[in-house]
Amino acid sequence: MFMDLTLKLVISFFGLWAIAFITGRKTLSQLTPLDFLSSLVLSEIVGNTLYDDQVKVSHLLFALAIWTALSYLFEKATTRFVKFGYVAEGRVALLIDNGEVNQSLIKKYDIEYKQLLSMLRKQNVFSLQEVKHAVLEIDGSLSVLRKPEYEPPTAQDLGLETQSDSFSITVIDKGELLKMSMRGREVDTEKVMMEMQKQGYHNIKDIAYAEYREDGTLYIIPRKKKNKRMISRNVT
Repeated sequence: MFMDLTLKLVISFFGLWAIAFITGRKTLSQLTPLDFLSSLVLSEIVGNTLYDDQVKVSHLLFALAIWTALSYLFEKATTRFVKFGYVAEGRVALLIDNGEVNQSLIKKYDIEYKQLLSMLRKQNVFSLQEVKHAVLEIDGSLSVLRKPEYEPPTAQDLGLETQSDSFSITVIDKGELLKMSMRGREVDTEKVMMEMQKQGYHNIKDIAYAEYREDGTLYIIPRKKKNKRMISRNVT
């Protein structure tokens, strides 16, 4: 019995390590809701087999192998197919845009104002008035861009003109044009395509990644293995 239990523990230990290594190691803060649920199910599989004498070592190996294969294939699918990844893992949401709270998204995600304020305080922001952009990430965390006059040290204190940091959103990912990669902000795809062609890209499949900035510029990383370059031009 003890030998069987020891063998199961050893197999479970290395099996869990292999799954974490194969599917991609993440910190707890990077886990999506799907990753969290997958971890719970995996812990149940291992836990229930350790002390059940009717479950043999071969059963444990089979269960770990199947779960590893499913996790690996699903992880690769969400990485390879961008739109499927958005469906499976969700998209980031722009809760505050240019200082205005998107109340429809607040309601959609069941976020109360006191909860939103609590998340802002964790970013050392103590008033909605200080926020220019706030993005709800896939893992549930909040990323915040303050208004320039509230950035420490404040431009008001220094008597300088305020100039906002540029806000950007993903418009092309792995050769696919994304009409709405972020909830609450739609992309003018025609302008993106025009700017892409101006920069010498006539096939969208040649682009690995591109982001459209608030100041009207487009940042492009080519798909082919070349030195990364940035060509920025104002979108007319």
